[in-house]
Order: sequence, then structure tokens, then C-alpha cells
Amino acid sequence: MEPREPDESRTKPADPRTVLLGQLAEGMRASLAAGDVEAARIAHETIGRLLGAPGTDAAGVIDLAAERVRRGG
Repeated sequence: MEPREPDESRTKPADPRTVLLGQLAEGMRASLAAGDVEAARIAHETIGRLLGAPGTDAAGVIDLAAERVRRGG
């Protein structure tokens, strides 16, 4: 029997945005099932904002110390 390669879906951490989108979708479903339309609306709006926002690759990372030096502070 040949050794199997690890399944990447089990070893690679999930993207935090993907996880959050799944949690929001589940929360929206549960809110609707419970009749809480306002909570479902907020979850729906948040999902839309996340999907429309630039990803972590586009946003970039700011070095706060370097930015303070650049601004003279």
C-alpha cells in the first residue's frame, strides 16, 4: 500500500473571509428560520459588503512604525 499525500483541504487553514462568509450565511439562515428578519437583513448586508470589498491582496499591509516615521511622528 502506497503512502497517501495529505489532503490540502484538511491541512491548509481556510481563508478568514471565506470562514466569515460561511458563518454569516449560516447566521442569516438561522435568523430567517427564527423569524428575525432584521438580523437576517444585517447579515445579508454584511455579506454584500465583504464580497464587494477588496481582498487582502489588494488592500496591502501597512508598517505602522515606518508610516509614523514618514509622517514625522
